Amino acid sequence: MKHYFNRYNILNFIMFTLLIFFILERISTFLIFQIHLETIFYFLVYIISLRFILLLEFCIFIYMIIIDLIFRIVEFDSFKNSIKSYIATWKIRRFLSQTNVDTTFNELASILNRKQMIIKKANRSLLTLTVDYYEKGAIAKWTLSDNCESYNIMEELLAQAKRELNQLDNRYLFNDFIRLENGRTFISTAARKK
Repeated sequence: MKHYFNRYNILNFIMFTLLIFFILERISTFLIFQIHLETIFYFLVYIISLRFILLLEFCIFIYMIIIDLIFRIVEFDSFKNSIKSYIATWKIRRFLSQTNVDTTFNELASILNRKQMIIKKANRSLLTLTVDYYEKGAIAKWTLSDNCESYNIMEELLAQAKRELNQLDNRYLFNDFIRLENGRTFISTAARKK
């Protein structure tokens, strides 16, 4: 579970919940003005609490961006690389996600459900995949699933992941993914081409 708490997943979650709470707040405000209730105290408390949650999430979002900006400044790196890292992580996760389950006509429903669960666990391991670009290089890190079948599915994609990473930004040349000791974590480093 600790592998899923990276800045990309947290930023995605915050942006998603910001959107949901903003929509709820707008709909609630619209309904209050359309209903013309005599006692709107509870609705006002509801809207104020929604606005407080929106403000809190927006502050957390800005705080994370400021921390990332400070981190990049301390390392004498550009903030553009942080944005490039976020976009590359999103693109490579989308590229590697598994959607289809190969089925035959005579397959039982239980076997099909089992295959779908394996694919679901394999796709869940994509949440641990991160790509970080820096001025002189880049790092791609991926922790694969505990499940053997899901692990095998995603391990077959490591070569394709390397090719796709090299295509995302042709100024960086990624190495093969190497498994770190005592774990399921694979890492690939890249050097910037001159």
